[in-house]
Amino acid sequence: MRCLTDSWRAGQRAENLLVLLPPAKASLEDMLAQGMVAAVRARGLPLDIVLADVGYQQVLAGTVADSLHQAVLQPALGQGYRNIWLAGISLGAFNALHYAAVYAEHLSGIFLLAPYPGTADILQEIRQAGGPQAWADAAPGLQDERRWWHWLAAREQTTRCPVWLSLADDDRFAAGQQLLASLLPAARVHRMAGDHSWPVWQQQWRYWLEHGPLAQYVPGQKDET
Repeated sequence: MRCLTDSWRAGQRAENLLVLLPPAKASLEDMLAQGMVAAVRARGLPLDIVLADVGYQQVLAGTVADSLHQAVLQPALGQGYRNIWLAGISLGAFNALHYAAVYAEHLSGIFLLAPYPGTADILQEIRQAGGPQAWADAAPGLQDERRWWHWLAAREQTTRCPVWLSLADDDRFAAGQQLLASLLPAARVHRMAGDHSWPVWQQQWRYWLEHGPLAQYVPGQKDET
């Protein structure tokens, strides 16, 4: 798996790590060009950052969680990071959920930025059951995104690995994202105007950096839980 690393300080490991997963059809260089790392640095957050190229290949093979763990998280755990945060945009958020459903114990929390909520057939299955909680109570969830939908519905799991969600009113995946939002505490859901595009994602990213849990690492700021 291809990765790019941006260290907080040259030659010195930070105590905390942020792993960021790209949207579909975006390269790691696109993430840099769109200012995702620069926004973290502009706020003085003492984090090492890893951009990890998880995409359709791993999704189709069903190896997202294990591939990401072997390539990024397992080495990071061996390096002794105190907290590891996982964030993703669109398909990256979908992949972050795949990882958390299997390896949540290694994460301090995850951020879902404009998440791709999954395939239409599974979303319809969830709606027909009366919503994600009712669906999870009745349906098995061992394959594809059904696994992370079950994980999200198990509230004791997401209490140990809190989930933050940012969604825009005119996002083309808004209907499925609303199902996700129904499983999260209202304080961890941020809504704004906009569509499914980089300018909106940049605004959502900046908001989370300033008002989400990473703000705790800057003196004088508080995290929102």
